[in-house]
Amino acid sequence: MPQLYLKSCYRRWKISSFVLYKKKTKRSNSFFNRSFQQTGNLYSHENTFVAVDPEGNVMGSLTGYNGDHFIALRQPILELIQKQYANDLIPEPETVGQEFYIDSVAVSTAARGQGVGTELLKHAIKHAKNEDFKQIGLLVDLDNPNAKKLYERLGFTLGNKMPFVGGEYYHMYIQFV
Repeated sequence: MPQLYLKSCYRRWKISSFVLYKKKTKRSNSFFNRSFQQTGNLYSHENTFVAVDPEGNVMGSLTGYNGDHFIALRQPILELIQKQYANDLIPEPETVGQEFYIDSVAVSTAARGQGVGTELLKHAIKHAKNEDFKQIGLLVDLDNPNAKKLYERLGFTLGNKMPFVGGEYYHMYIQFV
């Protein structure tokens, strides 16, 4: 595995690997780039850790935040979705709060299978502990047993089943108390 450096992310990095509505387009890249560059929203650089190799190439990213702030952080995203896509969708909350919530993990195609996602997750766990969160949580798709196994190897416990945007997910968590 290449040596990775984890750091908080700043505006110089552009997100281009995320997908909105299952179809990657210039508009979806623009949506996430704009959200990433702004502050006070779910996908802001304020909430993103980035793994880079020694040459500075982005290997992957993890977005996570205080679950107690989910509703406030989601509002600018909902407004942008309404404005850019004329979509009034208000999905179910992903977190009930009282945890550091991992919203998304993305690993570049070139870095897959090299442990980048695992290192990002370990970093998030350490961050949550250092920031005195009582737990860290995430959602895993019922149809993604490999991700579920990875999370279990890292110490996550299987929680309740939750509906989210037409699918079913398990809430998984690690309690630090």
